[in-house]
Amino acid sequence: MTFKEELIKNVQSAVHPREGACGICHGVAEEICRAKGRIVAYERPGGILARIFDDQGNVIGEGFGVVWSPAVLAAEIDAGLIQEDVAEGLKKEGINTPEDIEKVAYLQGYGRVLTAAALALVAVKDLGGRTLIRRKGLGVVATFLDREGGVIATSPPSYCPTCAVAIGAAQTPLLAERIKEALKDSPNTGLKKFEQGIENRYEVKGGHVKVTLAKGDELLARSVRGCCMAYGTAKAEIVAGLVPEASAELFKNYCNLCPFKHCWMEKSMGATGNIILHRLSEIGTEIEVTAEGGIVARIPGPEGEEIQGRGTLCSLSALTNMLLRGDAQKILRPSETKNWDE
Repeated sequence: MTFKEELIKNVQSAVHPREGACGICHGVAEEICRAKGRIVAYERPGGILARIFDDQGNVIGEGFGVVWSPAVLAAEIDAGLIQEDVAEGLKKEGINTPEDIEKVAYLQGYGRVLTAAALALVAVKDLGGRTLIRRKGLGVVATFLDREGGVIATSPPSYCPTCAVAIGAAQTPLLAERIKEALKDSPNTGLKKFEQGIENRYEVKGGHVKVTLAKGDELLARSVRGCCMAYGTAKAEIVAGLVPEASAELFKNYCNLCPFKHCWMEKSMGATGNIILHRLSEIGTEIEVTAEGGIVARIPGPEGEEIQGRGTLCSLSALTNMLLRGDAQKILRPSETKNWDE
């Protein structure tokens, strides 16, 4: 059996649609690494290029996306590692269309969406509105509301909440121009990495990700651990001295508060957060996200109570944080048991 045939067989048991595009991406990535394959990504002016190599160093898949993770997912699909029915769903509700990629690149380029998404959340709030997220199929949809509760715009189903917010904002002229203006004089870490020819290398195991940044034979950051590819890459950029100290302190403070690192549950943060998001969407819970020194997710609790969780880059981490710190019965509202053998 060839490397690819063996990998496809193992991937089938790692794909769980309830875990959404992000959970699927990380589950498949773990099987690639287990089989001694390699996953790398590179900043480009229009976004991120990702490649998957087999155990002999041959490229078996290539993908492009607005940021590292959906680019890797696109490469996994291109490699033919994900069963056809799930792959078809991910093409509509996980990976980025050329139009999405072009519009997001207009905001800043070089695969940077995290600051753009945070600025979009702030802009909507400054206008007196709110941003809501929900699961749709294998992806996540973001909806921007005005102060009267009317819909400003709704994103297409996207890889994760951050991608959904960034893509939705990029497709909305009012928000896109405001974000582009705010970013025009900002340093672009992706541009720095592109100019230096830096390679992002990913090792996924046991639900967590280790990220190495390499410039030729020089390792700028080695095996920096994070709860997903995006967070791991952001932390590795800090270790490599590519981003300001203020960002380093923000991430360090969040990691010190987050209990997830002590109970990985063999699942990525994205898989866990997606399961929570799936349930909240299933029971019709309104999920609001804001940017307040990090990402905050809020849902209404019983008797007017508000329940919230804090994340860094993504509201999937905020939802996981919410569940670990809160009352799961109030958050997920367990359905009634009708038969003991259910």
